[in-house]
Amino acid sequence: MMAEPSHTQTSYDAVAAEYADRLFHELDGKPFDRKMLDWLIEKVAGSGLICDLGCGPGQIARYLHDHGAVACGVDLSPAMVIQARQLNPDIPFEPGNMLALSAANETYGGVAAFYSIIHIPHEQVVTALTEIRRVLRPGGVLLLTFHLGSQVVHLDDWWGQAVNLDFNYFEREAMKAWLVEAGLTLEEVIERDPYPGTEAQTRRAYIFARKYV
Repeated sequence: MMAEPSHTQTSYDAVAAEYADRLFHELDGKPFDRKMLDWLIEKVAGSGLICDLGCGPGQIARYLHDHGAVACGVDLSPAMVIQARQLNPDIPFEPGNMLALSAANETYGGVAAFYSIIHIPHEQVVTALTEIRRVLRPGGVLLLTFHLGSQVVHLDDWWGQAVNLDFNYFEREAMKAWLVEAGLTLEEVIERDPYPGTEAQTRRAYIFARKYV
């Protein structure tokens, strides 16, 4: 018997078209994020496929592909995967749950998880990170981004659509400890302030972590 769709899935299904319209080109105004993705490509160094995990309409996979990486995308929302496939017909996308990925062990040379961890409750973060480690090749690199803080922001309405969605913020030191607990080795931990007027006004963290055998 198939599991019932989660509130996160159905919420993103409801806003998928609007989300793609508003955010597919967001990297145009985010030079720091582009630099972090360039660094991920450099760290992976052609050693394998990079998965845009929680890909939304595929803007991260698009950037990776256009800058020389072999990229794919996975998202919990089937409607969002449809948007990603329509916008990026030359990149493979599939639905999937980061708590139980369908990819085989050691599939990816890298994973870019841009704000996808924010929908994972704190008590399940290590499970998600352990699953990411499982699908990384030896030497593979995770780039993890999230909003800094301790609050949970809940939405019942998003762009005029009824949703039931929690955005979890995380403290930097807690996330570092969870990454280590999941068996990943920290390489860099970087923070930035938000770009005025172009994104949610939260301070953000970018963590590079590597899988060593």
